[in-house]
Amino acid sequence: SQQNSEKSSFLTNLIYFFIWMSKTILYLLDYYLPHAWGVETVFEQIISRSVEKGYQVIVLTSLYDPKLKKLEKQDNLRIIRTGKWRKSFIRSGFWTGRKLLKREKIGFIHTSTYWGAIPASLLGMLFKKKVLITVHEIFGQLWKQYKPWRSARIYQVFEWLIFQLPYSIYHCVSLYTLNSLRIAYWIADEKLRLIYNGVDHNFWDKSKVSTAEKNTIREKYQLWTYFSLLYFWHTGISKGIDTLLEAVPELLTQSEDLQLIFNFIPAQRDTEIKTRLFSLLEKLPPEVAKRVKMYNGLPKSELRALVSEVDGVIAPSLSEGFWSVHTETLALGTPLITTAISSLPEVTGGKTIMMRPWDKSSLLSAVQKLKKSGYESLPEKFFDREKQYAEIELLYQNMS
Repeated sequence: SQQNSEKSSFLTNLIYFFIWMSKTILYLLDYYLPHAWGVETVFEQIISRSVEKGYQVIVLTSLYDPKLKKLEKQDNLRIIRTGKWRKSFIRSGFWTGRKLLKREKIGFIHTSTYWGAIPASLLGMLFKKKVLITVHEIFGQLWKQYKPWRSARIYQVFEWLIFQLPYSIYHCVSLYTLNSLRIAYWIADEKLRLIYNGVDHNFWDKSKVSTAEKNTIREKYQLWTYFSLLYFWHTGISKGIDTLLEAVPELLTQSEDLQLIFNFIPAQRDTEIKTRLFSLLEKLPPEVAKRVKMYNGLPKSELRALVSEVDGVIAPSLSEGFWSVHTETLALGTPLITTAISSLPEVTGGKTIMMRPWDKSSLLSAVQKLKKSGYESLPEKFFDREKQYAEIELLYQNMS
């Protein structure tokens, strides 16, 4: 009798497993690859692992580039692009999602801040589906620092609206983000989950950069000649790029052996920042201005080699939920100049110099410290992608 009971229990669990695995996950994201910011990379590695695990996956995202295909299919993955940019995706994502939920056996919805969250929550209520929201960062009052006052108020109200809508579970990528949700929007603890983003340590590994790559990079970027500092990310104000621009003339004039390398990822202020940088350089002597190099979206393998070979990376953030630039730089063993704000004390380890946010003189001082190897050797942090997905999948199982 006991053996029959155990056999019955095993069969029940097995049937439940296959029923669960046959369900479809709907990822409702305002941007997805090939749009290349940090959030898209985070979700690409989550989605790819869901596909490997055998889940049926639909990614519903914006058609931000009309050259992209509206529908892509590969094995048990479908990518559906609709609307145009992020703002229009609130409407188009809702109506396309409504059609999908009517005809597909979708188990639950996984969305993300910001623009995809509204249609995801509305669809969850309409079709009685659970919704998991990944929250990368809460700005709250910080909007006033980043936007003109009218725009800041609009963004504050928009963020407030998102968190007035219901979600089943809030996946927070740092303790800072989790506590921000508690304080700013009174989200109940039982709905909050802390799961750090994973870092691709297999890729961001100095030993993976060959001697030939190192020599090529050193030659191309004149790393043999100069003490070289790199900024690589987009031009959003929260990244502290304005403070760095303000410091450029003095950085170049106080150190004749210093060069600055910028690798920009296109963003809303891309043209503005480049114009300001060109304007600064025009006021400097040509032999000084030539020590600034600007690039756009370097290939990933070339960027890895560059980060591994420069003397330091500058990331003067004003706020961060969890920033991959910091963790990737330190994974390669390259010294980092950054700030001790928001989530950065949680995720930053290795060779680090902390500067004050919004403070040009502090940045200048940090560079001089770095030239003398005056960094702190903080305990190293390791954020494993497999561990991240294992914890995400546990959330998925609780969503059924």
